[in-house]
Amino acid sequence: MRYLPYREQLDRCYSAVLMDVLDQMGARFQCMDPSIRPLTPDMRAWGEAVTLYLEAVSEPPERPFQLEMEVIDGLSAGQLIVAQCNAPQLSALWGGLLSNAAVGHGAAGVVTDGGSRDYREIVSLGFPVFCRGLTPYDSQGRMDGVERDIPIVCGGIRVQPGDLVFADVDGVVVVPQALVEETIARAWEKVQGESRVREELRAGASVVETFRKYRIL
Repeated sequence: MRYLPYREQLDRCYSAVLMDVLDQMGARFQCMDPSIRPLTPDMRAWGEAVTLYLEAVSEPPERPFQLEMEVIDGLSAGQLIVAQCNAPQLSALWGGLLSNAAVGHGAAGVVTDGGSRDYREIVSLGFPVFCRGLTPYDSQGRMDGVERDIPIVCGGIRVQPGDLVFADVDGVVVVPQALVEETIARAWEKVQGESRVREELRAGASVVETFRKYRIL
């Protein structure tokens, strides 16, 4: 996976610092709608986006779940599924069995503007799932995969295959491929700077003077 060489930096990053850096670079709208939430607050994931587009259907297709299964079978370690669910009713694109399959392929997580179910199983597995809500409704007969590995819009943000997606409890940030290297370098520098600022503020330093010194807050 193309972003594994940045593991040390990304493991210590968080969505807010990446978004701060993107702001400074002029990419000011890269955070998905806040309705897309992790199943538990401690879930976090980052990886190379593998995209999936689903549309509403009125009855089960001839080959249900076919594209969804193909996407999972094609995953490489460190990749992260991002799925746009273009359907009016919330139904569960994701569940416990698919989570087990994704773990078996070394996937980093799933981000979708659709729903999920099998909460207890997924949480016990520790697989990061970010979705718009929980529901017992199965996606079969309600929506079905139409295309994969294409540009999509998930949570209001355009995602292209290969983009870096970083998700934690604060939100889901999409870093376009062309900006990844610079974004990570700047974010790593900011993370280290924030650590120094945090120590000085905790020791009683002036907020005004500390900001003047580091330009970080």
